[in-house]
Amino acid sequence: MSKVSKYFIAHNSYLLLFIYCVISGILIRYNEIATLQSLQSGAMELRSGLSEKITGIGQYFTLTKQNEQLMQQNARLLSEVLFQESMLKDSVEIRKLLEFRDKNPVRFITAKVVDRRFDSKENMLIVNAGSNQGVRKDMAVLTPDGLIGRVIMVSSNYSRVMPVIHTDFSVSVVSDSNRTNGILQWQGESERYASLLHVPLSSALGNNENIYTSDFSTFALKAIPVGRIVKLEEGKQFYDITVELAVDFSSLHYVLIAEKTVDQEKIDIMQTTDSQ
Repeated sequence: MSKVSKYFIAHNSYLLLFIYCVISGILIRYNEIATLQSLQSGAMELRSGLSEKITGIGQYFTLTKQNEQLMQQNARLLSEVLFQESMLKDSVEIRKLLEFRDKNPVRFITAKVVDRRFDSKENMLIVNAGSNQGVRKDMAVLTPDGLIGRVIMVSSNYSRVMPVIHTDFSVSVVSDSNRTNGILQWQGESERYASLLHVPLSSALGNNENIYTSDFSTFALKAIPVGRIVKLEEGKQFYDITVELAVDFSSLHYVLIAEKTVDQEKIDIMQTTDSQ
């Protein structure tokens, strides 16, 4: 037997130990790699998941900020659109007023309605024209559509107007066909309707007849449109007449103030008694 064989046989335990150590080392190495790979894989998944969540949170706040910016832009655009539409409507209304004013020989003062109260029987309007603009108490207020009311208080740059739809307001009117006279007065109900009073049953009035201010008015210009008769019923001595007003007060923005004031001499002579 060769010396090598004798050597391996004599030292086989050491050789087996060496082989076992090599095999164990290899197995340990592979196990470490698998564990490390597992740890790396888990870490990668955790990092990816956290990164995805963080990215999602960042995108959420980014989208929230973008949405806020879009909302602000939309608000600005809406504001600009509404402003342009308002300016367009105002320009149409103002042009209509100016055309009416220029065609009429009476001098008018143009004013804007800046405040209103239509929630009670004592309705009122505030317009942005006062004594500095030539407005005086008891001037008539109107639009091309019809009579608005009468100035009852004046400051330097504002005036208070008692509208037709006020229970204390009344005006002398006349029908357009047979010149029947009466007194128009609001009864505190719908702002679209008023009553025509003191029209005797002998008068030849009919439905759909137009009503205008008359010469008997102490403050209003004659022939201002007031409304249209929509209901006519016989009472005991007078007609019960409902007039649809010519002006829609809910959409009132600009007015004209006529530079005619109360005819005081006429009022004085009307109030003079026979004894005087």
